[in-house]
Amino acid sequence: TEALRELRSNHEALRREFLAPRRRVEDLDRQLADAANAASPYVLCCQHKNVWTILASLRPAVFDIAIYIYNEAVSEFHDRISTLEAQLAAASSFGVIIPPDTARRIADLESQLARSQSDLQAARDRQSALASELRESATSHKAAQSEVARLKAAIKRKNCRLRTLNDNYERRLRVADTTIATHTAELGRLQNRVSTLNRDLQKASQRAQAATSQRDQARAAHIATQDRVSAARDTIARLEKRINQVEKSQKSRQDLESALAKLQQEKDALAVQRDELFGQLAERFMEVTDLRAERDQALERLSNIASLLPSAPGHK
Repeated sequence: TEALRELRSNHEALRREFLAPRRRVEDLDRQLADAANAASPYVLCCQHKNVWTILASLRPAVFDIAIYIYNEAVSEFHDRISTLEAQLAAASSFGVIIPPDTARRIADLESQLARSQSDLQAARDRQSALASELRESATSHKAAQSEVARLKAAIKRKNCRLRTLNDNYERRLRVADTTIATHTAELGRLQNRVSTLNRDLQKASQRAQAATSQRDQARAAHIATQDRVSAARDTIARLEKRINQVEKSQKSRQDLESALAKLQQEKDALAVQRDELFGQLAERFMEVTDLRAERDQALERLSNIASLLPSAPGHK
C-alpha cells in the first residue's frame, strides 16, 4: 500500500513536471500574441523575430527534457509495477490472499499507467505538431526577415529622398531670401528716387508758378508801357496839329518862335520820354523773353519728370 501511494505521488509529480513546460510554452505564446497586438508593424516584425528565435531555441530543449523526464518516470513506473506484479504473483503462488483495496489500487495504477501512456503519445504528437509549427515559423521568420530588409531599404531610400528634398528646399529658400533682399533694396532705391523726383517736381512747379507770375507782371508792365507810348504818340500828334494850326493862323513871328520853341521843348521832352519808354519797353521785352525761356525750361523739366514717374511703379 505504501508503495502504491508513493507511485501515485510520483505519478502526480511527473504530471506536474510534464505540464510545467507546456504552461511555459503557452505563456510564451500568449506573450507573443500580446506583443503582436500591441506593437507597430515594424516593431512587430522585430519582436516576432526575437520571440520566435527564443522559442525556436527553447522549445526543442524543453520538450526533449520533458519527454526524457517523462520517459524515465514511466520506465521507473513500469519497473515498480513489474516488481509489484512479481511480488503479487509470488504471493498468489504461496496462497496469499490479496485484499480488494490493493487489487483496486493496482487496477487504478494500471489505468493511470494507460492514461500516462496516452498522455505520452499526445505529448509526442504535440511535439511533432510543434516541430512542424517551428518549421513553418522558421519559414515565416525568413519571409519576415526579407520583408524587414525590404522595408529597411525602402525607409533608407525615403530618407535619402527626404534629405535631397530638404537640401533643395533650403537652397531654394536661400535663393528666395537673396532675391527678396535684392528686390527690397531696389524698391527702397526706387522709392528714394520717386521721393527725390516728387521734391524736384514740387520745386519745378513752384518755379513755374513764379515764372508765370513774373510773366503776367511783365505782360501788365508791357501793356502799361504800350499805353504810355500810345498816349505819347497822341500827344505828339496833337502837338503837331497845334503847330500846323499855329502856322496857319499867321501869328507874329515871335509868338510863333516862342510857341515853336515851347513846342520844340515839349517835343524834345516828349522825344526823351519816348526814348525812355522805348528803352523800358525793350527791357520789358527782354524780361518777357527771359521769362519765356525759363518757362520753356520748366515745362521741359516737368515733362521729363512726368515721363520718369510712371516708370518707377511699373518697375516696382
